[in-house]
Formats: sequence, C-alpha cells, structure tokens
Amino acid sequence: MSSHSTIRRSMEDRIVLCVDCDDSRTLSVSASGNLVCSICGSDNWMHLPMTANIKETIFIKGDLVVQEDLTVEGCVEGKVEMNHHNLCIGVRGKAQAEIHAKNVIIAGHVTGSIFASELVEIKQSGSVQGNIQCSRISIVDGAKFTGRLNIEKMTDAALGLGSPKTQAVKIGGGPS
Repeated sequence: MSSHSTIRRSMEDRIVLCVDCDDSRTLSVSASGNLVCSICGSDNWMHLPMTANIKETIFIKGDLVVQEDLTVEGCVEGKVEMNHHNLCIGVRGKAQAEIHAKNVIIAGHVTGSIFASELVEIKQSGSVQGNIQCSRISIVDGAKFTGRLNIEKMTDAALGLGSPKTQAVKIGGGPS
C-alpha cells in the first residue's frame, strides 16, 4: 500500500468544508481514488481544524466558555465566550447569544451581539439580527444583516502609538 493511499484512507470520513455545498461534510474516496465530498462528489473542499461541535440535536442555554474552535449546528442561547478561538454557526445552527470570539463565520442564524477581534463573515445562507463589532467583515451577496456595525480599524495605535480609529455604520431598514 502506497503512502498516498494510506493518507487518503486516513482522511476518509473526516469532516471538511465542501466549498460547493457550502457546508460541513465527510470525505469519501472516489472510484478514481481522489478524496471527494460524500454528498456532491466535489473535490473542492478544505480541511477544517475544528475540535468541538454542537450537533443539530443539541440545545444549550446559559453561559458557554470554550477554549478551542467550535462549530454550532444546534441551538445556543446565552453568552458564548471564546476570545482567542473561532466560532462557526453552521447552516442549521442558531444562536440567540452575545458572542465573543476571534473569528465568527455565520451560515445559520444569529440574534444578538457579536464581538470579534478579527473577522465576521456572513455566508449567503446566513442571517444576523443584532450588533457587530469587529476589525474586518465579509457579507456575501444574499446574506441578511439587520443591526449596527462597528468596524474598528487598527492603526499604529495598536502598537501603542495612539488609539484605534472607530467607524460606525448602520445597515438595514429597521428602527435604531
């Protein structure tokens, strides 16, 4: 058995992000021996180094403190604290929460405030109703966002030479 075949077999059944499905999927080996998405057969995927997962059937209410990256496919209500880690709200995931994370990727639904030290990304299937404070944001065409957006651009101030510049933007037609 070659080393490439061994690597393929060790990656089989691993959870990855299928770019074509835009969802977490498992890998399978195609007839030609390539690793592909088990649902659509695409070879356009990327490895997700996720270590914690709240599945569809799980509902959590209360304060959640996480010391690793997290994917939510279930339901979370309360406060989510994971300041130095990444949070992904999957397509079937729902969060009614105050979220503190390094990066937040939303393909599901979030109601509440999001505080990200780096990036907030709202995918096409995602929706956010609430306030967002982050350094960078990506809102894909078709995504839904209602609330206030505060983008804090770090300048030389981040190095201790002043203070960060803040820019507030209101997006959405709802009352403020």
